[in-house]
Amino acid sequence: MLARHARSILLCSLLLVPGAPAHADEARLDALTAEIVDRTNQVRAEAGCGPLAPAPELEHSAQAHAADMAEQNYFAHSDAVSPVRALPRAEVLPRAEVLGENIAAGNAAAAETFHQWITSPGHRANILDCRFTGIGVGHAYDPSSTYGHYWVQEFAGTT
Repeated sequence: MLARHARSILLCSLLLVPGAPAHADEARLDALTAEIVDRTNQVRAEAGCGPLAPAPELEHSAQAHAADMAEQNYFAHSDAVSPVRALPRAEVLPRAEVLGENIAAGNAAAAETFHQWITSPGHRANILDCRFTGIGVGHAYDPSSTYGHYWVQEFAGTT
């Protein structure tokens, strides 16, 4: 059996929905989630994509999903209809045409988690999707859960 710190898993999803562009506002991010946003934007710039701006509604949703996974001890994407299940649909979906979500578990460090995502084809595709303009990142830790650390990246943009 692998030690808890040695196990890590990840999943990604992409969902197209009708609507108008997402608006991203400046938001406060803690150091770990800010590092994920910075690394994401660096790789996007190298690929010719515009930067992602922190979007409060996506940050709230990503953090809620990460906390829920840690507290309830599961690892799965948000609701199959919308990766922003923590928010009322009216708050996000009318403004976004495309939504995406990356999740990961098992790593304490932002750098290790980002490495998981960027070296996985599906996760990398979400990170480098130039249609995305907004991002929210969540991180939660529960030492009694299976993976300990849970991470969520949520994206919104236009087609």
